[in-house]
Amino acid sequence: MNDRADQWHPEGWHEFDGADAMAQACAERVAGIIGNAIAERGTALLAVPGGSTPAPAFELLGRQALDWTKVTILPGDDRMVDHGDPLSNFAMIDRYFGGTGATLLPLVEDAGTSADDANRRLSTLPWPLDLVWLGAGGDGHTASIFRGPDYLEALTTDARALKVTPDPLPPEAPVSRITLSAGAIRSARHRMVSLRGTDKRDVLLAAMSDGNRSPYPIGAVLDRADTEFYWSPA
Repeated sequence: MNDRADQWHPEGWHEFDGADAMAQACAERVAGIIGNAIAERGTALLAVPGGSTPAPAFELLGRQALDWTKVTILPGDDRMVDHGDPLSNFAMIDRYFGGTGATLLPLVEDAGTSADDANRRLSTLPWPLDLVWLGAGGDGHTASIFRGPDYLEALTTDARALKVTPDPLPPEAPVSRITLSAGAIRSARHRMVSLRGTDKRDVLLAAMSDGNRSPYPIGAVLDRADTEFYWSPA
């Protein structure tokens, strides 16, 4: 299916003919991670992405017969907006998982949330995360780790979360964000990335090939850490 058969791929690469097949695979994989975490430690803790790509997988995952009362879900990043705002990733999580019985933990309570507020909430959790599920932007960002004035802090801080203000602000979401740090992402027991489109694929593959030398944030964030990748062309 790949239109460049000789193209390098990282370990853990999975590709699919369409978004539906990818969503099914993602939902089954995440359900497996949740089930194993509950069996081994009694709880499961995961961070999930925003955007349109994971939505079909969220819908399928929410129907899985899991012990959801032992699951805590938080966004890997969120815009600094109220939960009623269409830009809120927490609102998306609530839409798909609010009826499951899982505990939903916001990074952003409202537009006035600080990174200290987010870190206080994260400090109550049984760290590390069992899973960080990420997306990837066409510019190579992941979570809300963009190149810009907060980039070095995002890569090096010991904090679990920080405030970032992309420069320039994306026109579709011109607000600051709270995001998990690179250290928090790398500390997770499992990492996975789901994405669609050949342009994003090519950026991701270049980033992962270069690791922490990459000009693309996702390469530096993951730094070749063991990660599973799920890709479909559309």
